[in-house]
Amino acid sequence: MAEIAISFVLGLVLGGFGVSACWGLFWSVFALVGVLRGTSKWKVVRASFTAGLVPLLMVVAVVWVMERARLGTWPFWLGVAGVPVTLLGLGLRKLPDGTRVGERLVGGAQTMMDTMLGRHGDCGGCGGCGEEHHH
Repeated sequence: MAEIAISFVLGLVLGGFGVSACWGLFWSVFALVGVLRGTSKWKVVRASFTAGLVPLLMVVAVVWVMERARLGTWPFWLGVAGVPVTLLGLGLRKLPDGTRVGERLVGGAQTMMDTMLGRHGDCGGCGGCGEEHHH
């Protein structure tokens, strides 16, 4: 029973680190594009890259010290899926105003992408012309 619990917890930890690593690396790509377009700073790229790299290194470290036999067990894989499934469930939850948490997250992410990439909505269809172009 203890082996099952240990495998599940290790999977849960790795699933959480994996989600965190993907999220940080996802934002580092947008930040890098923003730097290339002149609408973001290198500080944002470094912060995003670090937010993705640190949990990724934690995944590598945990897998490195872990017993290889544990990687193929069902409690481990159930644990790995635990954090993403929990986040998906929380994203489907309704807020008091009737919107879903996931909708708000996507809206906030879209706003952040627009800011990093220098796009703005009142541009008259020019497709995001950067900070230097004011309407």
